Parts: sequence; C-alpha cells; structure tokens
Amino acid sequence: MNQNKLLSSKIAYPMFSLMGIFFLFSCLTEHDLASAGNIHWTGAYTFRVIAISLTGGILIGIILCRVFAKYAERQFQKPEKAAVIKPMGRKKQLIFFAASLALITLAWLPSWLAYYPGICSYDSYIQVEQIVSGEYIDHHPIAHTLLIRAAMWLGENLFGSVNAGIGLYSLIQLISLSAVFAYGIMLLRNSGAVPGCLFLIQLLCMFYPFHLYMSVTVTKDVYFTVFFLLLLFNLLEFLTHDVYPVRTALSFLLSTAAMILFRKNGSYAFAVLLFVLLLTIIIRKKQRQYWKRIFLFALAGFIIGILSLNFLFDVTGASPEDKREMLSMPIQQLARTMIYHGGAGVLAEDDNTMGEAEKSLINDFILSEAYKDYDAHISDPVKRHTNTYVVRYRAKDFISAYLKLLSKYPGDFLNAVLEINSGYLYPWDVSHAHINVNEQLKGMGYIQTCWTEYSLTENGIYKDSKWDTLHKRMEEWADENAYLTLPLLKYLFMPGIWLWLYLLLFGYLALRKKFRLCLPLILVFGYYATLFLGPTVQLRYLYPIMCAFPFLALLCLIKSRPCPPAINTDIH
Repeated sequence: MNQNKLLSSKIAYPMFSLMGIFFLFSCLTEHDLASAGNIHWTGAYTFRVIAISLTGGILIGIILCRVFAKYAERQFQKPEKAAVIKPMGRKKQLIFFAASLALITLAWLPSWLAYYPGICSYDSYIQVEQIVSGEYIDHHPIAHTLLIRAAMWLGENLFGSVNAGIGLYSLIQLISLSAVFAYGIMLLRNSGAVPGCLFLIQLLCMFYPFHLYMSVTVTKDVYFTVFFLLLLFNLLEFLTHDVYPVRTALSFLLSTAAMILFRKNGSYAFAVLLFVLLLTIIIRKKQRQYWKRIFLFALAGFIIGILSLNFLFDVTGASPEDKREMLSMPIQQLARTMIYHGGAGVLAEDDNTMGEAEKSLINDFILSEAYKDYDAHISDPVKRHTNTYVVRYRAKDFISAYLKLLSKYPGDFLNAVLEINSGYLYPWDVSHAHINVNEQLKGMGYIQTCWTEYSLTENGIYKDSKWDTLHKRMEEWADENAYLTLPLLKYLFMPGIWLWLYLLLFGYLALRKKFRLCLPLILVFGYYATLFLGPTVQLRYLYPIMCAFPFLALLCLIKSRPCPPAINTDIH
C-alpha cells in the first residue's frame, strides 16, 4: 500500500478484520438461533463460535482490505481520467430537479389512487384518537400528530370531508419524499455522476416497491426520512466545500430540528454526531476553526429542535410518554431469563435456578405473568404489561437485580439481544416478515397496510380506493411478503443487508483516508444504535437507512475519487 495515499496497513487490516469477525459471529449465532430457538453457551460452543469468527473473519477482512486497496490504487493511477465537474446553472438545476420530481411523483401516484386517502396503519389511529380527545401524549411525535390534525381540519372545513384532508396529507407527503429524492439526484449530477448512474438511481426511486407503499403511509417515519436524507445531503455539502450558500446552512438547521421533532431517535442519533464532532475538534488541532464552525451549526440545529419540541409540549399540554419504549431491551432480557430459569412453567428446559428476590422484582415489573407471552422477535406482547414505576422509583433494586441476572445468565441476555435484532444483523433473516402476521387480519406482513378501521371510520376516515384492481394486487404483494420469493433481488429488500453495506462503505472511505466523508455515516450508525435497543424490526424503522444508502454511497464515492487539483472540491 502507498502510505501517502491509503491508510496504514497496520490499521487497515485490523479494521476490516473486525468487520469480518463481527459479520461471521452474527451469521453463526443468528443462524443457530433461527434453527434451534436457543443457544446454550457451553465452553465447547463458545470456543467453536469464537474460533470460526476469528479465523474466518480475519481472512475475510484481509481479502476485503486487499481488494479495496487495489481498487483505490487503480483510481490513484488514473486521475487524469476524472471527469471535470461542470455544475449546472440555476435555471438548468431547476429544470433538472422539476423533471426528476415529476417522474417520481407520476410513478407513485397510482399507489395514492389505489390506497386513497392513504395507508392509515401503524399508530395513526392512536394519533387520531388524541386529536379528537385533545389529550396528547408524547409517545408519538406531537409535531406529526398536529400535522394530521391540520389535515383533518382542512378536509372538514375546505372540502367538507375529513377523508379528503387525509388524502391531501398523503399526497403532500408523497411529493415531499419525491422532492428529497429528486434533490439527491440533482446533487449526484452536480457532483459528476455519469448519466447511466443517474438513470439507474432515477429508476430505483421511481419503482422500488417499498417507496410505493411508504410514500402514502400515514406514519411519522416518512417525514423523518425526508429530513434525515436532507440533513445527510447538507452535511456532505458542509464537509466538501469551504464556502457554501446561506440556503444550505438554513436547510441544515431546519432539517436537524425537524428530524428531532419527527422522531426521538433523531435526537439520540444526532447526539452521537455532536460527540464525534467534539472529539474531532480536540484531535484535529490544525483545523480546529473549521470543525468548530460545523460543530456550532450542528449544536444550533440540535438546540432549535429541542426548544421547538418543548414549545409544542407547552402549547398542547401534552403528557410525557411512558418510558417503557426505552426499556424494550431489558424487558426482553428479563422475560427470556424468567421463562428459562424462573420456574414460569412455559418451557420444559426451565431449570428454576433464579433467586426469589429477582423473581419477585420481575413479577413487580412485568405484571400478570406477561413474560409467558415472550416473543423473541418483538417486545410488545410483554412490554405493554410492564410497570415502569419499578424502574423509576426502585431504580437501585432494579439495577441490582438486572446486573445480578446478567452475571448469572449472560448467555440468555445475549440471546435476547441477538434474536430481537436478527433482522438488522443477519442478511438471510426472514423473521422480520412474519413478526406481526395474523391469520385473522390481512396486511400485517413486513409492509403493513392493515387499518384499525372501526376507530378511524367513526372519525370520518375510511378506505375509498380510486383504483380497486391495483389496490387488490398491491395488497396481495404486501400481505404475502412476495419480495421473499424473488431470486437475488430479494436482498434489495431484506433489512439484514444494509448494516454491512454501510460498514463496507465506511471501511473504504477510512482506507482512502477520507475521514470527513465518514461523518455522515456516524449519524447513520447513531440511528442504528437506537434501533438495536428498540422493540422489533419493522420496515418503517429501517426505511430512512434504506433510502439514504444509494445516495450516500454514490456521493461519497464520487467525492472521494482522485481529481486534478484545480477541480477537486474535497477539502484536504
């Protein structure tokens, strides 16, 4: 390796090897859990998993590192072939953006007609109930609930129909998502992407099946995706230009604040980014002023988001949410340990070795023996019956019992973590598609299109498809998880592939010493951290990650390629 151009082999090989070890460990353990339902972490099994993960992972890491290094060195050897970037004028940019937006919107409109007024699945019925009662709870973002409220009000007062208001909401949402995709495509064009690449990305945005469903689904996650992508685009502009327009700075502040307003995960993920920026200021002394500027912009956006959230709390008089959502992982771990070691009478292999004090605390925490309803892939069956008073007011007892059980049954705690996150870690996982499947209800697959109709209908929201034939076809595709039957193509839809793609992108950029371009990935990994602690694997949770990758990967690869100094827009 050329040490002046690539990361030192002393760092590069271990970095890729760690990725390989993590990948093999995840695949081995997730496969065993999927086939056996449980792992007994005996000495022999642990040794086998560690030995295979280490030897195979290091080999995979070395191969990947050498392949990426060869590709990077080839790029260095042919900088003269790098295309000169010719940014479009303002008028041409507007035409290009409008054309891309129009094509995506037209491709998605049939879905809007088929599912008119929109897909009111997930938590929308709860939010409508809050709107009607006037009693808001912050379990669902207040900003999104107020957006639905505005749509209902407009529908009733302008069109004489609440349903028409929801139809307008889903149409505006569809256009908003189309717009951020079109903006991403325009950035690719301005960065020097070849026409063939732009054409493929345009087609992907238009016809990727999940976009057709999510664009018209009334859920907070779609608007969160819009602002998540916009923030990533703005962050890349900050990192690759010395001077950037005022509109980019304002867009950065807006997208940061809005992302925080539309999902709490956004604030946690952004806090990780702020921490890394602060470390960068400390480490990169020669460029401290540059990093301080970005950090202060980021901090300002974060503060605006938090203040806006508090303002909405005050205006609506909303009650804070119950903290059980944040306890999804401990709930799963304690419930699993109880049915394997607490004498619950659920499993034949229950050895009843748990201490009475720990049993008593779990019974106080998980009411009505709800741990018997434990589902390894979703915490909701147990979570909805938890008493968070125990954690809040008996924190010392709870932490003491938790740590004692962790030290006594580490294998069960690890199994709980691995199983609930199998959809994120294991590329061949299919459990994500069947978590909510219900024999009595249709539309409960990985793509959820099922409504709580009785609750919504009484508030004026009802199914009124304008294209019934298409609606039936799309329902069949969604309900039967038809994407799993597609050879090879199914991996474009499987949730377990995306983490590894992001890690490979991070590895390549780090190998090329493009550490600034790694910063947007920090936000992605921060968001992933919140998913790993979450209640289950669902399309809507992962949707921002899936949407961002094609844009982020191409923009980072384009901006990291060698260019003649006169046209290189990357800061060194």
